[in-house]
Amino acid sequence: MESESIPMSVFDPELRQRSRAARVAMALLRLTHAIKAISTEEVKGLGLTPMQAQALLWVRYTKPFLASVGRLAQALGVTHVTAIGIIDALEHAGLLAREISRVDRRVTLLRLTPAGEAAAQRLERFGHTLEEALAGLSESELLALERGLGAVVWSLRASGLLQVAEACRGCIYFRENVAPGTDEPHRCELIERFLSDREARLACPDYRPETLEGLLPLAAE
Repeated sequence: MESESIPMSVFDPELRQRSRAARVAMALLRLTHAIKAISTEEVKGLGLTPMQAQALLWVRYTKPFLASVGRLAQALGVTHVTAIGIIDALEHAGLLAREISRVDRRVTLLRLTPAGEAAAQRLERFGHTLEEALAGLSESELLALERGLGAVVWSLRASGLLQVAEACRGCIYFRENVAPGTDEPHRCELIERFLSDREARLACPDYRPETLEGLLPLAAE
C-alpha cells in the first residue's frame, strides 16, 4: 500500500522551483521577518514596542467612535487579552486613556492623551523604511504589486483572518456631501450617522470597497 503523500512546505526549495505561488508565499514570509526587524529599529529610543507604536497610530487614525478595545485587537491580529496588555502598558505610561461609549456602555473606547498624541506624532515616520524600499519600483510595477497584494489581503479578510480599515471614500456605505454647508455633511448608511470632514478622512474597520481590485480604494480609480 502506497504511503500518503506529505504536503510540501514553501520552505522546500524544490517546491519553490516548481511553484510561483510558493515562491511568492516564501517571499512574504521573509518580508514578515524583515518588517519585524524594521519596526523594532524604528521605535528604538521611544520606549515603545512595535505593537504599542501600532496601537497608538491606530487610535490616532481611526474614527473615535469606532476605536474600541475589540477592534484594536482585530487590527493588531492579537487576542483580546494581549490587546488589554498593550493598552494597560500605554495607559500606565500616560499615553492612552479609556472611556465608556456614550452609545453603548458595554463598549470601551480608546483615546490618546496629550502625551500620547505627541508620541504618535513622533511615530509619523513609522514604516518609512519599507516605503523607501518600494520607491525603486516603477509606477506600473507598484500598481501590479498593489493589485496582487490587494487580492491576497481581501481574501484573508473574507476568511476573518485580517481586518482592513480605510477612510470613507470608496466605501459602498459612504454618501458624500449629502448635507452641504453643515458641520457633518457626509453620511454612513451602515451606522446611519452623519460624519464631519475629519471623521470621513479617518479609517473605519467596517470599510467595504466598491471594488476589490486594489489594496487601497484609490487603486480602483
